Amino acid sequence: MATLSLQRSKQELERQGFSVWIVERWNQWSHKRLDLFNMADLVAIRQDRKGVLAIQACGEDCQEHIRKMMDNPYVKVWLQADNPFFIWAWRKRGAAGKRKLWELREIEFVLTDGQVQAHEIPRPE
Repeated sequence: MATLSLQRSKQELERQGFSVWIVERWNQWSHKRLDLFNMADLVAIRQDRKGVLAIQACGEDCQEHIRKMMDNPYVKVWLQADNPFFIWAWRKRGAAGKRKLWELREIEFVLTDGQVQAHEIPRPE
């Protein structure tokens, strides 16, 4: 599922006009996926935006990812450098009996009084 979420996130960023780079790597010796600063699967830049956008892509259950990021010291440094950081969680949703479509759940990390906080960005209906 992680690979699908990663590819889906990359496509969405490119659709929004970002130049995107995958920074998650597979370590064949430890048999683990390694993220940039233990937090980001993707980084993206766009000429009209300040900073380097970092995305952690995951499936529907993102609570473990949020907890992990709250304890990651690099997240605070990333945000202090005026770089945005998000978790993008993908899930299939739709009314009963209707076709299910992929929906993006966006969790933004911000600094509030020097502390990292996460909040979900409401999706337009």
